[in-house]
Amino acid sequence: MMQIPKIPGMVMMDLIHISHEAGYNDYENGGVWVDVKVVETPFKGAVLPLSYKDLKYDAGGTYTVKDQKLYTYNSFEEGEKVVYEGANYTIQQDKDYSRFGGGLQIYIMKRGGAA
Repeated sequence: MMQIPKIPGMVMMDLIHISHEAGYNDYENGGVWVDVKVVETPFKGAVLPLSYKDLKYDAGGTYTVKDQKLYTYNSFEEGEKVVYEGANYTIQQDKDYSRFGGGLQIYIMKRGGAA
C-alpha cells in the first residue's frame, strides 16, 4: 500500500478563512434588511514564502515577497480571503496536488485587500 505524504504537524498553524453570508430580508421581524455577515472559520495550514520561480510572472499575476504559499487540506476558490499573522491575503491561484497528497491543496496568496 502506498504511503500518502502528510504535512508535518509542527509546521501547521491556525489560520482564519473569511467568508460572507449574503444579506437578506428578515420577514419574521417585519421584513427588516439584515446586512451581509462576515464569517470567520478557523482551519489548519502551513504558510511558506514563495520560491523564486513563484515570484516570476505566473498565471495568477505578478507576485511580491509579501505574498505567500498556503499548503492545506481545505479547499478554497480564487478570491476568497485568509488571515495569516493579522494580515489579509487573497487566494490567487490553486495548484491542485490532491492526487499526490491525500487531498493536499497548494494556493498562492496575495497580501492585501479587505476581508
